[in-house]
Amino acid sequence: MEGKPGQYYKKILDTLSTAVLVATPIYSQDGSIADFSIDYTNAAFEELTKSYIHPGDKLSGFQHLLSQKFHWSEVADECVKSSSGVESSYYSNLLGCWVRIVFTGIEKEFITVTVSNISRDKENEIQLRNQNLRLATLSDELSKSQTELKTKFSNMKSLNEQLQYTAFHDSLTKMQNRASFNASLMRAATAQKRTNDKFGIFLLNLDNIKNVNDSLGHTAGDELIRSAADTLHHLESENDTAFRFGGDEFIFLCSHLNSREEMQEKANQLLASFREKNISISAGAALYPDDSSNSEDMLKFADMAKAEVKKNGKNNVAFFQQVMQEKFIQKMNIESKLSKAMADNIFQLYFQPQFDISSGALRGFEALIRWYDEDLGWISPGKFIPLAEESRLVIPLGDWVLDTALRTIRMWESEYNFDGIVSVNVSPIQFKKDNFIDELIKKINRHGIDVRHLEIEITEGMLIDSIDETVAKLKEIRNMGIGISLDDFGTGYSSLRYLQVLPLTTLKIDRSFISNIAEQNGVEAEITESIVNLVSKMGLDTIAEGVETDAQLNVLKKFNCHNMQGFLKGKPMPVEMCSRMLAGDKSAILTMENKTPESQ
Repeated sequence: MEGKPGQYYKKILDTLSTAVLVATPIYSQDGSIADFSIDYTNAAFEELTKSYIHPGDKLSGFQHLLSQKFHWSEVADECVKSSSGVESSYYSNLLGCWVRIVFTGIEKEFITVTVSNISRDKENEIQLRNQNLRLATLSDELSKSQTELKTKFSNMKSLNEQLQYTAFHDSLTKMQNRASFNASLMRAATAQKRTNDKFGIFLLNLDNIKNVNDSLGHTAGDELIRSAADTLHHLESENDTAFRFGGDEFIFLCSHLNSREEMQEKANQLLASFREKNISISAGAALYPDDSSNSEDMLKFADMAKAEVKKNGKNNVAFFQQVMQEKFIQKMNIESKLSKAMADNIFQLYFQPQFDISSGALRGFEALIRWYDEDLGWISPGKFIPLAEESRLVIPLGDWVLDTALRTIRMWESEYNFDGIVSVNVSPIQFKKDNFIDELIKKINRHGIDVRHLEIEITEGMLIDSIDETVAKLKEIRNMGIGISLDDFGTGYSSLRYLQVLPLTTLKIDRSFISNIAEQNGVEAEITESIVNLVSKMGLDTIAEGVETDAQLNVLKKFNCHNMQGFLKGKPMPVEMCSRMLAGDKSAILTMENKTPESQ
């Protein structure tokens, strides 16, 4: 670069921002390049290298200052030999920046080296790479989030399906439940308006499941419920659906029916299927719109029909009839008045006389509760006593009866020297009270009666549960000198067995045997005679209930039955009439003949 052209080019190179170095090769004796001598560096190169490199220096003497990774001499040698260019980028610790170095060989005579600060480009590159990495990471995170969301959505969908299933299905039997039935009932009613078809429901209970739970455990009870569900499941079809309504209660919904007869066929199939499995059910049926055009009434009507089945012995199916609703309304009226009648003390105690059949002498009386309501008139005990038992009002009601009867006995003892027996019915619920014996003793002591004049009357229903405990209580009563009478003998299932264990003094023969006892070739006469012979040998007193004719009385006299009770000799009477009778007024019974509130 000597002379004006060289000086001119030097000035041009000094104005460049790119660092430039020019070097010529130094050859060894064998003709190979041993090193390079630096001929020229421009101002940018000197500034970049902090003036560490000067013309005349050897290339090998400073190359390490810029980078230990880049072998300048070898690269320069190659460039000279091939007259080609080599480019490389690296970070220089000396310079504290990223540099790009370009070696260019020129006609094998010298090389040029340009060094550029590419830190900004490198930062942009790194920033771009980092940004791409972040984008890639975000993309991965997004993809992962999408996968997680998809999983969560799938889990939520599965959970919703499970919740939906749980909301409309029963956990024990996997059947559709009450909520599902309510929705199905609405759909059936809507479809009926469109198609004009009928639909019906069966509401059914498993009979005696309480006995299964109590005797075999709830696991056995659950198994029975599952067996019933399986039976209903096999009866299901496109138009017939089963539901578990709760507990041991099920519903069978039958859609698209043409007639009541078709519903009856389904009832027969239902009953036959359960009987085949030895499962006893009580079921009530209602048909829409025949029984009601209000779908909400269907369940209520089916329940009324089911109640009739239970009352008549269970293990059957009954269809709703209008008279059932009338009975239900009457029952509700009685229930609504029962508590008030108890509070207002408007019940009355009547007494029906009992007579010795042989002598005609008065044996005593049976105390019978009566209820007259201003709106409903005389209400039969057969109607209000079961309701009182359901509400447990029978306990205070029974206490009132017993207390009133004892007060009456004491009055008759004092005023008429009464030496007969007053028989008082005791409800099983009342009898099962833990303090029944203590309360009985307190009442007897309070009124001061002769216990020989009191007879406690029980039914076989009292003996179904805890017979050992019941017998023990009855023995306590008998040991006190109080008589014990078994009512309605012959109507239960284990009467003879009871006779062996109960401390009885009296047995009452049910009116169902007496009503036809005088009929020719009637089986009732043979049964009654057998009963009288049996219990007489056991030393028990006998009373025939419901005697209404002389013919019946003559047969009983022939059988040597001890006592009778019935309309033939006397209807239930208020205490005033009984007192007249005890005082010797024989017209008392005749006076009451047309004033008795109801039959026995």
